[in-house]
Amino acid sequence: MLHSHPPPAYHDSLASTTPGPPHRAPAIISSLPLHVLYRIVSLTLDPRATPSRFSGDDEEERVRRLWALFRGLKGVDRRFYMVSTSILRSHFLPEYQSHLAPGTSSDPYPLTSHPSLTTSFLDHRSRETAVFDRFIAVHLGFLLRSTESSLFEPSEDIPDLFKRLQPAARIEDLLLTLPRYLVVPDGPAVRRLPLPQSHLVVYLTPGWVSLILRSHPAGRPTTSKVGRDTVIEVRRQPTAEATVERIKDGLEDMQNGLVQWGERVL
Repeated sequence: MLHSHPPPAYHDSLASTTPGPPHRAPAIISSLPLHVLYRIVSLTLDPRATPSRFSGDDEEERVRRLWALFRGLKGVDRRFYMVSTSILRSHFLPEYQSHLAPGTSSDPYPLTSHPSLTTSFLDHRSRETAVFDRFIAVHLGFLLRSTESSLFEPSEDIPDLFKRLQPAARIEDLLLTLPRYLVVPDGPAVRRLPLPQSHLVVYLTPGWVSLILRSHPAGRPTTSKVGRDTVIEVRRQPTAEATVERIKDGLEDMQNGLVQWGERVL
């Protein structure tokens, strides 16, 4: 039997209970997957892919694009920093390695030095990677000034990097290869073994290497005065690996009571 009653009237309240399409935030370029963002930023260095109507000299255009990546895109946000840093390191790695003396130990771009989205980039950057990043900044500045004036002369900053900073940084990185009863990655800066590598630095002279324990982690900004305590001094060896082996021998002698804290090992 058919019902003669009409269907119920339409009410807005029924429509309001129907879920609408999910809300999406406006798409922005920095939210793209990293590999896509990497490709886009890489193309800014290619004048064929991103031509400029203001370009003139090819070398000047190349340098200015690199400088724009270093000073502009790198500072947009964390993701742009990661991508720009990776591109710059890959671009300048051969140039960096060309300044190393034959036989010099070097690893300026280890896997552990890749920036992270969740932690500070300083937590993953090796000591030599910090030197490498400094080289990029100094070298780019030199290239830019050279394109602006043919009278510009290079400074001693880059030779000093490879004479003093790179050898020390490489030794500091290699301290992590020592046994864990001598050196650990991190920990409090106290006068006992094992020593925290995060607080260790080395000072080099032509004949000696001083292992220094800092009160503040190396490479981290601080507004307070940093205390320094000499752990041990050993004779400098021809290679970074051999020097670290001498440091190991000295620390083991210290552990066995044969060497005192701050002593020079002959």
